[in-house]
Amino acid sequence: FKTRPPPTSDFGTAGRYLSPMTTSSYLLIPTALVLGAMHSFAPDHLAAVSVFVSRRPSWRHSLGLGARWGIGHSFTVVLVGGILALSGLRLPDRFAPLAERTVGVVLVLLGLFALSRALRLHGHRHEHDGKSHWHLHTHRSSEAHEHDHGALMGIGMLHGLAGTGALVVALPVAIAGSRFGALVFLLAFGVGTIISMSLFSAAAGWLLSATTRVSHGLHRGAIMAAGLLSVGVGVWWMVAGGG
Repeated sequence: FKTRPPPTSDFGTAGRYLSPMTTSSYLLIPTALVLGAMHSFAPDHLAAVSVFVSRRPSWRHSLGLGARWGIGHSFTVVLVGGILALSGLRLPDRFAPLAERTVGVVLVLLGLFALSRALRLHGHRHEHDGKSHWHLHTHRSSEAHEHDHGALMGIGMLHGLAGTGALVVALPVAIAGSRFGALVFLLAFGVGTIISMSLFSAAAGWLLSATTRVSHGLHRGAIMAAGLLSVGVGVWWMVAGGG
């Protein structure tokens, strides 16, 4: 860890440590909410969440998946960012590339699992109450669904340490009028990320659930697309991290 020079202000170091935000500083809250929402749409974030959403297309289930990813991501950003803001430390320069390569490896593995699942997926048409629909499965234990939430939260935490997450950690300290303001920024940023990813996941889950009612092939194609996206973005992260 490296130490940043302590900031100075008219209030002195102690006053700036946790000084209240000025009136104009409250603009940081809506700004952070919007930036957090936009940040959730980074390609590596969407790739990881899409793989999990495609496993069990349901808007309610997907809403929870997106929220868990957002909570994991925001927890890391607030925790690490808070420590950096209050202590004046910054992460080693080599940390971000290492985290990016790790994210890349995880995305490639997720994508390969998704492609494997798509190849095993098959369905049977059933009729209930005069309505016909597809029932899709892979003949694998349904217990895997129970681990989706925990795994995705862990991936969200990893995302919080990598790539643009590292830049977000430093951004509030430079913008906010106080370290208290930096913490508020990080919290609002996290809330925006959680809300945005939850809504995206719910919409994606609803769309995928609609495809299962129409065509077995469309659902398989959606899973394969999510897998290919994850592999592609993962390879890109591995190369970018290595550079």
